Amino acid sequence: MDYGAEVADCGPYVLVNVHGELDVASEPWFRGALLESIGFGDRAVVLDMRQVRFCAAAGLNSIVATQRMTRGLGPGVAVAGAIPRVRKTFEITRLDRVIPLYDTVPEAVQGLIGVV
Repeated sequence: MDYGAEVADCGPYVLVNVHGELDVASEPWFRGALLESIGFGDRAVVLDMRQVRFCAAAGLNSIVATQRMTRGLGPGVAVAGAIPRVRKTFEITRLDRVIPLYDTVPEAVQGLIGVV
């Protein structure tokens, strides 16, 4: 399996660096990383997806579930750096209307909490 995710405490936000492919096989580990990020409390969650080559419905479902779990707790969830193919997945499913997409991590942090 070609997948990995690291969760980092960045003060006012939690950064989840994701790489590889998000599919049915990697979804349990991805979901675990997302649950770990929620454990930091009422902070923004930024998913750095620059190194994600593919995102199937299972990955999208985990992101949506995280966004729902954090609703009302804090600034929410954003995706940063998605390559065009992954970004298109969000756009086709119209999830870009619910999960904001940004080009960079600093832009995502600025968009969610107003600081870099």
